[in-house]
Amino acid sequence: MYKLSATDAGFLYAETPLCPMHVASVQVMALPDGVREDEFIASLKPFIAARGHLVPYLTNRLQATPFDLDHPLWVRDPDFDIDRHIYRIDVPAPGGQAELERTVAELHATPMDRSRPLWEMAVLCDLADGDGLGSRKVAYYSRVHHACLDGMAGQAATMTLMDTEPEPRPIPTPPTELTERPAHYDALSMMLDAWRNFATAQVDQVTGWPERLDASARLWQRALDPSKSLGAAQAPAPKTGFNRPVGTARTFAVGELAVGDIKAVGRALNATLNDVFLAVCGGGLRRYFEAKGELPDTTLIAGCPVSLRQPGDNSLDNQVTMMQVALGTDIGDARARVTAVAASARLAKATTADAAPLLTGEAALPGLPATLRGAALWAEQSGAGDGPQSINLVISNVPGPRQTLYSNGARMLTHYPVSIAAHGTGVNLTVQSYDGTLYLGITACAKALPDANRLRDQMLAEFFDLKAAVLPADVHPLSIPAPLPAVALPRVA
Repeated sequence: MYKLSATDAGFLYAETPLCPMHVASVQVMALPDGVREDEFIASLKPFIAARGHLVPYLTNRLQATPFDLDHPLWVRDPDFDIDRHIYRIDVPAPGGQAELERTVAELHATPMDRSRPLWEMAVLCDLADGDGLGSRKVAYYSRVHHACLDGMAGQAATMTLMDTEPEPRPIPTPPTELTERPAHYDALSMMLDAWRNFATAQVDQVTGWPERLDASARLWQRALDPSKSLGAAQAPAPKTGFNRPVGTARTFAVGELAVGDIKAVGRALNATLNDVFLAVCGGGLRRYFEAKGELPDTTLIAGCPVSLRQPGDNSLDNQVTMMQVALGTDIGDARARVTAVAASARLAKATTADAAPLLTGEAALPGLPATLRGAALWAEQSGAGDGPQSINLVISNVPGPRQTLYSNGARMLTHYPVSIAAHGTGVNLTVQSYDGTLYLGITACAKALPDANRLRDQMLAEFFDLKAAVLPADVHPLSIPAPLPAVALPRVA
């Protein structure tokens, strides 16, 4: 049986009517010469369907365990219909950047239908001209439930579903065991498997206790030893407008940063690309809250997802935890902020490494799914997210494809991420790299951040000023190509 792990299933249990748990990406695509929008969409459906056996979530649906004894199973959807998953959406006139962002925000706010495979691809059409492509340009809004994969797995799925050349590569015939896998399990088989899984989990807890005990001892030492620290994990996050219960509406904004520019700034300041990006987020947040007269006296704290994958692991599931990094929003000098953020990130990584054995175990208890699902609903109805929080927002940096990709012959021009706004942390800043560019997506609850575009502008301005202050005026580490008018944000030069 193909059972969800505790981590995967946790995203199902945490999902509520106000807090959908799917992630997505927005890719502007340049259509092949002579191919119109409807013709492209018609050929895209068999193109994706032919690769369904390479990406299991495309044709898998959920089946619950009787009485919620254990986590759900993935089974084959016998009624799979590609037309339910790939469809056309027309962006309102004039089809520019603002309209594209609003369309994505509206689509992302809608929960997914759990009776079908948990993915969709809306092909956004009627994008504005301005870059010479005109009607030869569409955008994918591709969403997948977080129970299916994490950020790294999402990049692996993208690479599998796309090609590195305009001409699609040959796809092998799916093996029989995939096309004939079960579409349903009987109640007795699932109940027996649930008790087997429960027993296995208890054995794992017992056999793994020495490693977990050692990890606990290291964390206690960090907490008690004056020469060590838990870093931002031991400091409360200040209260901001981001930290509240979320509503149904979402806002979304996108931007771009050149990887070469960020690396050049990092080299000059002895910092990594991720350190510089986090510091830019901190500087942009400082500008944003200063303009509103709401800058907290203490630094904002970000929750940063960290992969627990072993090298070479391309499985499509979730293997991730969260570390806490101080963003230096209480520091006025941009250089000093980079230094402070880099130090906080190093400490957070060391703490996470110490805690790793406590984060990788499976959880299986009879009735656990119903308990966790009920707790999430109760918390939402009780105003979850209105009290003290350990983080102010989530910030992710997901390494993506380095080469140009194609889908059904169309060239992929952008790779903007769309993520989750949750109760208490209503703002998410995520970047995905692609072909030399970091693509930024700001996803937020409209109550927490009604003006996501303003925060985006402050972040880009922060990086522009940091780059100008750090790099000599005659140094140009990367020439930035002209932006795509009307659909993509101006790049930082």
